[in-house]
Amino acid sequence: MSADFSEIARLAADLASVSPKAIPYMAKAVEVTAHHVKDDWKGGVPGISSRGSSAYEGSIDYEMKPSLGGVGAEIGPNLGKAGGSFGLLEDGGEGVKSTPQHAGRDAAKKNEADFVKGLSMALADGEREAGL
Repeated sequence: MSADFSEIARLAADLASVSPKAIPYMAKAVEVTAHHVKDDWKGGVPGISSRGSSAYEGSIDYEMKPSLGGVGAEIGPNLGKAGGSFGLLEDGGEGVKSTPQHAGRDAAKKNEADFVKGLSMALADGEREAGL
């Protein structure tokens, strides 16, 4: 199965020439998607039976972060919350005695199309406001 990144490549090209007026719209699109990914990630974590790791689901959070384009978000286990250190269960690996969860990966994939659509709408709104 091959991945088609053409839509994301077109979006990246559009973002290279974004009007500063689009930044607030883009920030909203990123935040909405981050919130949806967080909720889907939490909903995709099956019951984990090991002691203390049941709090993992409750540790999933997002935080808006500045980035090169002015907009970004970090989504995942919050190490400051109970269960946040159980993010290692996400991919499993050597020494982890749990089936990989992949809830974060699945949540991101589920929201990819809406994210691209939201950013495209944000760019259009910014251009309209800038009179372009």
